Amino acid sequence: MGFDEVEVLLVAPPRLMWPYINAYDNFMVPQNLPCLAAYLRQHKIKVKIIDCMPLKMGWRTLLKTIADLNPKIVAAGENHALFSTEVVKLFREVKKISKGIVTIAGGTHFSFLGEEYLISHPEIDFIVVGEGEETFLEICMTILNGGEPSKVRGIIYRDENGKPTRTPPRPLIPNLDLLPMPAYDLLPMNRYGRSKFLFASHGSTIHHSRGCTSSCKFCGFWIQMAKVEYKNGNYELRPAWRTKSPERTLEEVKYLADKFDRKFLVWVDDTFNTNPKWNDEFAELVLKSGIKTNWYCFMRADYILRDEKLGIMEKLVRAGLIHISIGAERPYDEDLVELGKSFYTEEVLQECTKLIRRKYPKVFIQISFITGLMNDTKETFYDILKFAKELSPDYAAFHPLMPIPGTELWKEAKRKGYIKVHDFNLYDLVTPIMSTKYLTREEVDELTREITHKYVSLPWFIKGILGGSYRRRMYLWWLIVTLRITLISFLKLKLPFNEYQNLIYPQWYWN
Repeated sequence: MGFDEVEVLLVAPPRLMWPYINAYDNFMVPQNLPCLAAYLRQHKIKVKIIDCMPLKMGWRTLLKTIADLNPKIVAAGENHALFSTEVVKLFREVKKISKGIVTIAGGTHFSFLGEEYLISHPEIDFIVVGEGEETFLEICMTILNGGEPSKVRGIIYRDENGKPTRTPPRPLIPNLDLLPMPAYDLLPMNRYGRSKFLFASHGSTIHHSRGCTSSCKFCGFWIQMAKVEYKNGNYELRPAWRTKSPERTLEEVKYLADKFDRKFLVWVDDTFNTNPKWNDEFAELVLKSGIKTNWYCFMRADYILRDEKLGIMEKLVRAGLIHISIGAERPYDEDLVELGKSFYTEEVLQECTKLIRRKYPKVFIQISFITGLMNDTKETFYDILKFAKELSPDYAAFHPLMPIPGTELWKEAKRKGYIKVHDFNLYDLVTPIMSTKYLTREEVDELTREITHKYVSLPWFIKGILGGSYRRRMYLWWLIVTLRITLISFLKLKLPFNEYQNLIYPQWYWN
């Protein structure tokens, strides 16, 4: 693509990394970029993607490339508060290159805080709210053709008086099968999944569904794809879930495997196993096709038990399911109710993990837990650790409660003055943002680290390393990265236990 042919440039700028996911391991395919690019390209807009992380492209090279390409529009998005500062920095630097370049932000974070960003950041021209394809296409065509932004549904823009204005919401796309194949060809696919050990070796992200049937108070993703209804003078959000057909999904799986040799699929659906009919039909299609892939999925434990009773779970495992991630969150049923996750119980979680261990021993189990709820005490943390050991996942992740902007948790915490950290660079799912009634933020941090280290033990490692080939690779990866971080930490005269979770700058960040 020549420099004079780029109308819209989609960018994922350089950012900090967690030590355990770094330049020597895997970068993940960002699903938003190829999906948006494909939709623009289908409508004859000349588009290019720059994903800086797998390219190891630092800020200096990125800005020179943008200046050379001279696009009319630069767009970037972010679902996490953590990396939003990098997106704002991108737009600020783009305006230094040329004030005539129009900047568009999108994603969960900017959808939630759109008006605030347009007030405080003049470098952002437009914000796309919610599902992106149709709105992004329309605002791009409006900009390129000199149209009127106020007629575009689903955006936030400045009116003639400079006041941030939100246009009426755009309905969700009813049939996901009508969307084009994501433009994976515009990404450096050979640079993703290059680790020999990490779960997504030679892999790619993929999704078959959008949205969620649940409305957990701490989760922002269901809100991004929610159905918006206008009632009693207010816009109300309702959980909404849509999926591509099994046939259309298999087509994408084959495309990734045949065209890019992507044989490991990281399904980024909020909940992969929502619909049993879809699960059954897709598993059958994969098995009949003969295609060999392995899968990582986010799944609900109660749906796993449902599909086991229906005879579907066994098919999913035979079709490629090898790694399941479950959000157990808490050992107390009343806490799950408080978090808006009342469809779970301790008994369901226990039954689910026992089932997988007994009948599907090769499947890797990853479970996340939430610490630092308002009523948490020191004893609560040890109860969470005890619960984690009872469930006995291969990997247990303990995260302090994170008030993601736009969620019910965020709104309540702001209203009651619970939020003590306002720097989004620290919203890393590791740093406590709030204290509890009985513990300071520092104590929440110390206790979360303590139970993390106590879960990891020599018997845990030996059990994992003696497991199947997939499990063995995961444990070897963990050992290699841990030893590397420990060595680097000692050379820097720092305690390694403080280095495992702290974000780091890539060596090429500024290049």
